Amino acid sequence: MIPQHSHCQICGKAIKYGEVVCSEKCRKEYEQFIKKRKMYIYIMYAALLFLIIMVVMSII
Repeated sequence: MIPQHSHCQICGKAIKYGEVVCSEKCRKEYEQFIKKRKMYIYIMYAALLFLIIMVVMSII
């Protein structure tokens, strides 16, 4: 039976269950990925807010 484990979010290597990444290099890449992802989410919310404001302004 295979012991309980998970896989590195960056390179896919098998790691201890509950961990996210396997090494410091992968941790840095993962943190950069998370920062970019947050920025894209903020940009999408700003664009959505802009569209809502444009629709409301066109109705008035």
